[in-house]
Amino acid sequence: MPRSGEPALPALQRPVESRVGAAFVLLMQLRVLVIGVTVLVDGQVRGDPWAIGVLVLAAVVSGVVLAGWEKVVLRLFEQPALLAFDVLLGYAVLAVGGIFGPYFLVTVVTAGLAGLLYRWPVAALLCAQQAVLYYTALYRNASSEDGAAVSLLVTLPVFYGVAALVGTVLRRLFDEHAAAEESRWRAEAVAMAAEERTRLARDMHDSLTATLSGIALSANGLPAWVRKSPDRAEAEARRIAAAAQVAAREARSLITELREDAAGVPLGDALRELAGEWEARTGVPVRVDAGPGADLAAAARREMVTIAREALENVRRHAHASAVEIVAEIVDGELEVRVRDDGAGMAGRPDDPRRLDSLAEGGHYGLVGMHERAARAGGRLAVRSAPGGGTEIAATMPMAGAAADAESARVPPGSR
Repeated sequence: MPRSGEPALPALQRPVESRVGAAFVLLMQLRVLVIGVTVLVDGQVRGDPWAIGVLVLAAVVSGVVLAGWEKVVLRLFEQPALLAFDVLLGYAVLAVGGIFGPYFLVTVVTAGLAGLLYRWPVAALLCAQQAVLYYTALYRNASSEDGAAVSLLVTLPVFYGVAALVGTVLRRLFDEHAAAEESRWRAEAVAMAAEERTRLARDMHDSLTATLSGIALSANGLPAWVRKSPDRAEAEARRIAAAAQVAAREARSLITELREDAAGVPLGDALRELAGEWEARTGVPVRVDAGPGADLAAAARREMVTIAREALENVRRHAHASAVEIVAEIVDGELEVRVRDDGAGMAGRPDDPRRLDSLAEGGHYGLVGMHERAARAGGRLAVRSAPGGGTEIAATMPMAGAAADAESARVPPGSR
């Protein structure tokens, strides 16, 4: 939150602004409480309509400020002179109630606000204004204060400076805490960026690099097959073309992950966005059922969204389905995401390791990659299918760390 002379902020949102606002509200509530208690216990004030009117006015002004404190604080930053009107209101309270006791405490609140909101020169000027008005009120009420110690009455304005100093120190603590918090967030952001670069490098090595290496190896042997066996050369050419398509799909997937960080949004929202884009592209309706509690830690969430994306891609390429359903729910303390279609289905045992090896050898890495991603996140993948009965791909991952990750995904506070 800027002090006087700094640009005003559009809203009180960051931690330092929230703390300053809370302190401001607390001081204003203290003033209203003091005024209320004073009216209740001071019979002489209750018998003076002029005094009651001034105290009620002070209470109403404080209540209005409390009702719209965010806008009021911003106005006070832009126009420090507005707090000078509050100083005048404090003088009116001293004039009708006397300069001793709770009436003086009402004016001390203003000094504390000056130290909290402004830099020291502005706060000192307001305190000086309060001191001048205090001595003016002392002169007006000299006869009614004869019983009080003169030295005490004369030195009471010192508390204006003390209150302003307390407000300044409190504001400095708020600013230092905000600066330390921002530094921590920046360090965490750097660490997260390094982790993301490592993850992308690993994904490129595990998927795209392996696929491209296979393409290069097959292409090197293609001229020999052209000379020895044209039929085998033709088969190898088709295999190279299929592998190139897989590499292109993997590259698009990595680019998509760079442009759309699924780790930054809840899993349900990421799945709905993914399903909406896929439905718009294919024309096949997709229903997503994901409750608010169905979420994962950032790394696992990213793997889960990628698995769902690959499952939808398989539906588009092979299933010939008319409808797809994505369900995310908690099962036995783990999160399970199921992608079901009503398409052609698959024969045999889709999860058979020998079949997975065969698919990999043929350049079909979709199911293999999904199994690897689930295992990398500490989970597992199951595929259930029957010819003509559709296919269901179920990925299950542990939910440990999801709550802590949600906390660390907050936007770092900005500097004042």
